[in-house]
Amino acid sequence: MNDKAKKICYVLPNFDLNIDTHYFYLYDFINEVAKDLELTLLIEKSNSDISFFKNVHKIYQQKFSWKPLRVIENFLLLFWIRLAGVKNYYIHYSYISAINATVIARLSGARTFYWSCGMMWLFARDRALEFILKSINYLVTGVETLKAGYIEHYNITQDRIKIMPNWVDLARFTNIDSTKVLEKYKLNSKGLYILFVHRLAKRKGAHYIAQLAKDNPEYKFLIAGDGPYKEDLEKEIKDLNNVIILGKVPNKDIPSLMKISKLFFMPSEEEGFPRVLLEAMAAGLPYVAYDIGGVREISSPEQQKYIVSGVSNMDRAIKSILSSEEEYNKLKQANLEQVKQFDIKIVKDKFSRLFS
Repeated sequence: MNDKAKKICYVLPNFDLNIDTHYFYLYDFINEVAKDLELTLLIEKSNSDISFFKNVHKIYQQKFSWKPLRVIENFLLLFWIRLAGVKNYYIHYSYISAINATVIARLSGARTFYWSCGMMWLFARDRALEFILKSINYLVTGVETLKAGYIEHYNITQDRIKIMPNWVDLARFTNIDSTKVLEKYKLNSKGLYILFVHRLAKRKGAHYIAQLAKDNPEYKFLIAGDGPYKEDLEKEIKDLNNVIILGKVPNKDIPSLMKISKLFFMPSEEEGFPRVLLEAMAAGLPYVAYDIGGVREISSPEQQKYIVSGVSNMDRAIKSILSSEEEYNKLKQANLEQVKQFDIKIVKDKFSRLFS
């Protein structure tokens, strides 16, 4: 099938060019895949100029804020898109659109593809997600590890799960000028920084930050993120002078922060396919991370040595990497090579093949 003959409706829950979450990466990806596919975009919420999406065939933007009206509006827009000849709905983490698109697809012979890439089974049972996964045509997730988890915990058959990795635009990590970011966050270009970029919550390991900083006083710990654990973290570090909480950081600043850092750490206790590790790889930044979700699967053999369990092991891994220039440079080069397979231009072709 000619790619332009593949008419896809891509449902985007949020469009905000200053956002600090993974949604930022979806925007360039949508523009990239729209070069090859006839892509219709449905945006559920937006506060940025939709002219950003220069390659998209047609854009629909929801307007109502009251939830009952939003649900009805969403259904009508998806139905209108189906009448325009679109036979494939690709929904990124939206329960409302997943349910509405599934109803329309079942009545009209279309197909629904739903992206989910997390270890939801580690927490309270999500009956809405369970219903969606039983109703859609295909679940799309990032790695084989997660595929096995969805099969085990949601009783989905293998033939209904497709694998598509996350991606990174490698061009964003070349020729980086960090001057503005250094000024913006009042940082020193010669500082020895260890970087954390994530939501400040226990499931993302925020409660381990203070202990790691205490055990490594010669380094400054940069903490980019916000969340429910922020107040507790501020109390835990009140007697430490080597932790800098930056708060919410727009994703556009992340490449520069990684460029000025010596190491990245991710003590998460729940992950799917952490895109932030792709960012670290693209920046040539060695990392230490907890052995969870797809972390080991996406990492290079050299980097897997520093995928650990427990805060004491993470501390040892940090010291081991930063005490050896030879090891550090080996990891840097391995990461730069490993990340090439996740470049946006490669993954966009995998996205297209989902609909074959």
